[in-house]
Amino acid sequence: MERYLPHSDILPRCAAVVSHGGSGTVLGALAHGLPSVLLPMGADQPWNAARCEELGVAVVLDAMRATPADVREAVSTVLGDPSYRVAAERVRDQIRTLPGPEHAVRLLERLVEPDG
Repeated sequence: MERYLPHSDILPRCAAVVSHGGSGTVLGALAHGLPSVLLPMGADQPWNAARCEELGVAVVLDAMRATPADVREAVSTVLGDPSYRVAAERVRDQIRTLPGPEHAVRLLERLVEPDG
């Protein structure tokens, strides 16, 4: 049994993601165009989950009340209703058009340049 599996190894093999809605997992799922079932518990997770629900890329469940049957039904929903995958792929395509880290470096360098 593995304690940790890198998202980059696992997500390309997934059809959907079930998670707590943390930023890393949500972003990873969206970067791969995967719909999600989210069970937020704290920190930024409720906001991430709400936004994913608004975008149509996830079904959100109450982590304290959801039963295994609820999770199974939600997974069936995101796999069976193509609108979730289409929405997740749309976000994936938007992510792919974002500038890379070199853009952030250029912006930071401009902040420390002496005034001309």
